[in-house]
Amino acid sequence: MGWHPANRRLACLSATDRSTIADGQRPHHHIKRFGVSMQFVDLTDPAALDAALTPRTRVVITETPSNPNMRLVDIAAIAERCRCVGVHLVIDNTYCTPYLQRPLELGADIVVHSATKYLGGHGDLLAGAVIARKDLIDQFRFVGIKELNGACMSAFDASLVLRGLKTLTLRMDRHCESAEMLARDLEGHPQHALAPRQMRKMGGMIALELKGGLDAGRRFMDAVTLATRAVSLGDAETLVQHPASMTHATYTPEERLEHGFTDGLVRLSAGLEDYDDLKTDLLGALDRL
Repeated sequence: MGWHPANRRLACLSATDRSTIADGQRPHHHIKRFGVSMQFVDLTDPAALDAALTPRTRVVITETPSNPNMRLVDIAAIAERCRCVGVHLVIDNTYCTPYLQRPLELGADIVVHSATKYLGGHGDLLAGAVIARKDLIDQFRFVGIKELNGACMSAFDASLVLRGLKTLTLRMDRHCESAEMLARDLEGHPQHALAPRQMRKMGGMIALELKGGLDAGRRFMDAVTLATRAVSLGDAETLVQHPASMTHATYTPEERLEHGFTDGLVRLSAGLEDYDDLKTDLLGALDRL
């Protein structure tokens, strides 16, 4: 960004896990070295943001639905609070893609995507994207990329993202259809009323809480045969992961519970397989528990 981080405060606010960092990494282990402090707040209640904001807050960051337990943030409500105090709102829209959810139209200032996931869609690239108005993008490009980290997508990865975009709507429709049928065969989402207000469809991600805890999660992972055991998402193949033994294995059980999920949570990224095959595999694995 175009401002020096010393004595600044980055309010990194997650809807769910209070860790909100890919692969279970704790952000405060690194960001403090740059003189930036951060605070975690449960944004499923927009009013919680009011108590967290201070005159030093510069950025609010969240994702919706959130990883790994799919809780939702009311983007418009959070955006209004940020706008009133002059704070930038950053939304990670990886789970929904621009096809299902458009945070800029709901008031967000910056939208980020892991293009590795649904935008690419085939699990064969590493890429990301930032969308914002020109004055902010110029700071990212000419200060962030050129002068600080040098990160730049390769031409080949860019071509693979463009390939994926050609089928994005078709794939997302299928991901959503399979996930919705799975959810109906399992259980409804407690934030169902919010989702249609800001999402075209419910998305292709599902989180399950298995009553048997860590052991049940591991046994479920051992029982699936069609689905692929992997920590990514948005592939053509259905991917399943068990955070307590995979992405968040370095957290203690108490920390995982504090971050909003139990040791029995399993995350599913519904793929493009025939639904009957998918249902047989996943529900069959649950039956075998």
